[in-house]
Amino acid sequence: MHDNYDLMRHSLQTNGYAVIRGLLSQETAAAYVAKLEALSGFRRTDYAQTTQKKGLSKRGLSAAWYQPDGVTQNRDFWPLIFNERLLTAVKTMLHPEIRYLQHSDLHVGFSAISWHRDSVSRYYGIGPDWDESDAPYKIVRVGIYLQTYAESRFRLGFIPGSHRFSGQITSRQRWTEAKLRWLGALSYLFTSLQMWAANADWIATEPGDCIIFDPRTIHSGSAIIGPKYSIFLAYGLENKHFYNHHNYYRQTRPELGYKEMPKELVEKLTAANLYQEQMPVYNQIDGAWTPPALIKNIVAQRVKST
Repeated sequence: MHDNYDLMRHSLQTNGYAVIRGLLSQETAAAYVAKLEALSGFRRTDYAQTTQKKGLSKRGLSAAWYQPDGVTQNRDFWPLIFNERLLTAVKTMLHPEIRYLQHSDLHVGFSAISWHRDSVSRYYGIGPDWDESDAPYKIVRVGIYLQTYAESRFRLGFIPGSHRFSGQITSRQRWTEAKLRWLGALSYLFTSLQMWAANADWIATEPGDCIIFDPRTIHSGSAIIGPKYSIFLAYGLENKHFYNHHNYYRQTRPELGYKEMPKELVEKLTAANLYQEQMPVYNQIDGAWTPPALIKNIVAQRVKST
């Protein structure tokens, strides 16, 4: 399959995301579904009646499982890090000298339906992620989806251009971002509220499809009506933004349960020139977003139970 890298680069720079259709074959996608089901203990049959249910089931919160740091800690998923087509796309869009960034997740039956960012600095224009005066922000998250749209009705929504800082924070921008935060919170009660973000782009996926996005781009999963399987990983150009992002998930957010990278994976990344050359360690990042204590405790308990 031929990828239009110029179009993908333009989409990432302009909108904050790009799409690779069919990154994985149907057979490979099915094999990863089996691995996720073995890890989570959930099967497709567990979601057979979801379309008839209301409440948490339709919001991606019932019979849901996720594992932060999942790709890094489970060797069955390591081949995705080294996928040649994915690496070619990311290197073309970001920089030839990208490194693997330890920010990954495994999801089964889970959709984060609130509008949010995955970056260290999550409020527009506030914090180090928005300062590119001495180092460019060259980080991407990679989401790989393994279920059909027909069975899940899942789409990933983006607020296009929300990753680009104009140099000033206007009252209109403050209002837009505040509205999205409120819509995100209320979406867990009324899922249709997500659609009030009229300027959102919603991307439906099929097994093996991949969405690459700037972590600063505001995004949200949709409500789901059936099984959903996804795998997330990250890459970046090694600079201060890379180190902040690495330490944010390894040090600043201990409730997520990130661990030391397995030695065998370090060796594989080093051989492929994907392992970071420097390893500064710190847990204090000015302007970093952290969740309220209650949310951190809930997340920590869920992570421990996986």
